[in-house]
Amino acid sequence: MQVKNRKMAYILLILMAVIIFSGCGQKPTATSEPEKVVAVRTAFSKVEDLAEYQSFPGKVQAAGEVSLSAKMGGKVEEILVKEGQEVKKGQVLIKLEQKDVESQVNQAQAAYNAASAQLDSLKNGQLPQQIAQLESAFNQAQANFKNAEENYNRMKNLLEQGAVSKQQFEGTELQYKVAKEQFESARTQLTLTKEKTAPESIFAAEAQVNQAKAALSAARAALDNTLITAPIDGTVGFINARVGQMLSPGMTVATIGDLKKAEIEINVTEDRISTLNIGQVAEVTVDSAGLPAIKGEIVSISPFKDPRTQVYPVKIRVSNDSGLLKSGMFARVKLIVGFHQKVVTVPEDAVVSYDGTKLVYTIEAGRAKARQVETRAASMGKIIITKGLSAGQQIVVEGQDLLQDGVKVSVENRGDVK
Repeated sequence: MQVKNRKMAYILLILMAVIIFSGCGQKPTATSEPEKVVAVRTAFSKVEDLAEYQSFPGKVQAAGEVSLSAKMGGKVEEILVKEGQEVKKGQVLIKLEQKDVESQVNQAQAAYNAASAQLDSLKNGQLPQQIAQLESAFNQAQANFKNAEENYNRMKNLLEQGAVSKQQFEGTELQYKVAKEQFESARTQLTLTKEKTAPESIFAAEAQVNQAKAALSAARAALDNTLITAPIDGTVGFINARVGQMLSPGMTVATIGDLKKAEIEINVTEDRISTLNIGQVAEVTVDSAGLPAIKGEIVSISPFKDPRTQVYPVKIRVSNDSGLLKSGMFARVKLIVGFHQKVVTVPEDAVVSYDGTKLVYTIEAGRAKARQVETRAASMGKIIITKGLSAGQQIVVEGQDLLQDGVKVSVENRGDVK
């Protein structure tokens, strides 16, 4: 009996142990965690026209900025301006020594005067007088020949009639031949002088005048080249010369440009250059000048690609009445490079990327729905959706980085209205 009771007690202990260990393996339902809810803000996708902007780096330079160089070698005699000084077109900036060049001008002037006087003498003095003398001699020879001819014909008739001797006729005939020869000689000399000698003499004299004139022009040009002048109204940038310095032809001595109308040169790639136009408005920012964005306009677009950089130079001009823009300052130029009509857009921040896949979260039945999308250009804080989303859909614009597909959301503020 005692053995039986012991077996029953042993069985009860085993059952109690199983029950206790089984209970320890279960979690009370009352301690389960609640479902996670993410707070978000939303907006709606839209159909609208979107201008596409692009920012280009560039440097400020004075409008029409040019480097001036010496056209001839010489010693600097005087520097008449200072850096930063405003000058007028044609104003002398640097003067080279002129003594030797002035001597050359004087010599060339004297040679020209002599050649001109010789030509004038030929045209108005020597040749007319010579021709007048030849004409007088010709007229006299013509008259003598006429008289001799008449006398010769008369004596010939008398000889035929036997009224004069042959000896008398031969004397008259000799006079006739001499008069005829003198007449023809005077006529030939007059004709040659008028038609050949005079024109050739005048031509040669005119050639000498032209040669002397060219030499004088060259000497005067050399004298002008001793003066380095401003080609435009503007401001002197820098002066790279000093009094007494010997300059070589082509040596850069100064820069000048119109800083009241500053220019920014940018480089544009071939896929963008055809979208720009002369007169197009640009927004220019120069941080170092401490100015707000400045409006400018495109004033030139090079039709040729720079062979070194393989881009197209474009110049934008802006007003610089304040003078705060300085040549060489860094600038950023924002331009419209495209215009997209009736496209689906969302705020640019609404698009998130995971491993190269672009997603936009929409709200459906209180939960986030991940939609894979394809995008195009982004501009002014908006991005174009070309695939995966239509207009009028509610999208997450804040809190999207915390979302996963199917997560429950709490819309705190709908943002844009539909």
